[in-house]
Amino acid sequence: MSEIPLEKSQSEQPQSVARPARVALSATQVITSLAKLNGWKLHGDGADIAIEKTFTFKNFLRTMAFVNAIAFIAEQQDHHPELLVRYGSCSVRFNTHEVQGITQTDLACAVLVDALLNSAT
Repeated sequence: MSEIPLEKSQSEQPQSVARPARVALSATQVITSLAKLNGWKLHGDGADIAIEKTFTFKNFLRTMAFVNAIAFIAEQQDHHPELLVRYGSCSVRFNTHEVQGITQTDLACAVLVDALLNSAT
């Protein structure tokens, strides 16, 4: 089996944009922010702490459409979640490895992921 080349051509390479440093939020800030998000929960602890939500769908095709939309958001935000994809569900987990915690970026991405389904109704 031949390998599929994944390198982008020069014209497809994203322009380097300096992003602000990400800073871990305090436990109080995380809990306060989670209270404003529908269905997102804490997962793990210590350096592996994350926010997570599971989304359910009628079939695999809808699940994969959702996953592909998340991939687009992740690339735009330069922040990539862990995804657990099943036939009719997808668990989405955000954290910021570089600060070993949860940042404002994680929360902002959670809002964007929620908006995928909110805009479909």
